[in-house]
Amino acid sequence: MSVITQRGNLAEIVVAKLVERIDSGRYAPGEKIPSSAQLCEEFGVSRTVIREALTSLKVAGRVTARQGSGVYVTEKDAKTLNFEISRIEDIRSAMQILELRLGVEMQSVALAAQRRTPEALAEIARAFDHIENLDTNDAEIEARADYEFHLAIAKATRNPHFPRFLEAVMGEINFDLVLKHSQSDRSYNAYLKKINKEHAAILAAITQGDAKAAKNALASHLEESLNRYRTMLAEPSGAKAK
Repeated sequence: MSVITQRGNLAEIVVAKLVERIDSGRYAPGEKIPSSAQLCEEFGVSRTVIREALTSLKVAGRVTARQGSGVYVTEKDAKTLNFEISRIEDIRSAMQILELRLGVEMQSVALAAQRRTPEALAEIARAFDHIENLDTNDAEIEARADYEFHLAIAKATRNPHFPRFLEAVMGEINFDLVLKHSQSDRSYNAYLKKINKEHAAILAAITQGDAKAAKNALASHLEESLNRYRTMLAEPSGAKAK
């Protein structure tokens, strides 16, 4: 018996618990999961909640329904979204990923501002505080903390595809390192302070539920890096970034 007592959307909590069981192998690929009635009893929720949760899992490709048979865990070789990006090796490829990330995260921060829960806000704030209190010169640690801040925002959208997308894009790469390693110690410290100020503006807008301000703050944050990359790429020819 795993009666749900947490706050938040009940269907989302059920989804998270079922995904955890699928990922851990408790519900193996091709295996039939418990019936809706059994899940209702186990989680202490209504059939409507279970139906909504199962629909989310079907859309995500984690389970499939078989007419008159039940719901089964999707086979591992079933067709799913596969978004892979090779490790970044130059500034141009870093810039291209940042352009893609900007498009996705503009929507992410807007939805986070509209849908944030107290728990989601707390997670974003914890990620922000972690960056603020870092005492290290290890750029990889700093970049990971930066990523966790943006991932917390993606989770606050209550749309699982946003964090999944960020994980797919960011799992094997870290384009911030390209820029960070090019800074002198003096300008690097100033750069980190600026980044933290931009993060604070994003957090404030989401906290206030202001989607427009959140998008503007995010755009300012990432477009600054984009312009820096463009400037670096233009330097050999003496061209100026637009």
